[in-house]
Amino acid sequence: MQKKAIKFLIIILFLSISFLAKTQDFNTFKDKLYWGGSFGMSFGAYTYIQVAPVLSYAVSDDFIVGLGLDYAYFKDTQYYPFVYEGSIWTPRLFARYFLLDNLFVHAEFQQMFFKDVYNNSLNPNAWITDSRMYAGGGYRSWMGPNSYSFIMLLFDLERSDFYFGSNPIVQIGFAAGF
Repeated sequence: MQKKAIKFLIIILFLSISFLAKTQDFNTFKDKLYWGGSFGMSFGAYTYIQVAPVLSYAVSDDFIVGLGLDYAYFKDTQYYPFVYEGSIWTPRLFARYFLLDNLFVHAEFQQMFFKDVYNNSLNPNAWITDSRMYAGGGYRSWMGPNSYSFIMLLFDLERSDFYFGSNPIVQIGFAAGF
């Protein structure tokens, strides 16, 4: 799990160095920063609320690296009288390379932390960690000179027993310059 994160960071470092030659003529460090993210929710027998802020850095015109922290709350009442409720915290690192003006490839590493609500009687304070590696691509649509929305399709390359959601996943979000 830790080796995967180190390999991912090394790959991003080498890609960042290789793209420095193409660096855009930004005026300041602040001009290279973008904030954004996504959010989602569903209600019913399975309630799910997610907030995922992101901070990214434009290494060049075509290459962006970033980090984020996802928070998700869930409540599952579909197996009544058993109710499963909890939170998932997920720090993440990502790299995005634009092949064409608006078409990009994306790679992402996530480390999930969540309380074991399904085996609560065995150890009520147990936390589970699980890592994820995603790869895929997407499309961005400019909303202004310094902001865009995007849609992407990501594949979980390391599906595990502690899997939440479908594979692949569709992610929709936005980014705006500072």
